Amino acid sequence: MIALLRKPITWLVLAIALAGTLAYLYKSISDDAAAIERAKQEKANAEFSVKANKGVVSYDTCDRADGVYDFAKGTCQLQAAQ
Repeated sequence: MIALLRKPITWLVLAIALAGTLAYLYKSISDDAAAIERAKQEKANAEFSVKANKGVVSYDTCDRADGVYDFAKGTCQLQAAQ
């Protein structure tokens, strides 16, 4: 085992494996952050749509804005920020 650690190829293989692992972790973390930002932007867009159309939007848009859809009136009421 000690003889293997003295060979440069062993260190090269270990360095490549470590670099690959670090690249995978970086990519995974950045993908998660991007998904969170996309969700925030989609919610903000839906809230704007509800406000701009005075609550007259589709159920799906109201749901994305975290609003309460009134089926009788066909309108969306946004809940107060918490």
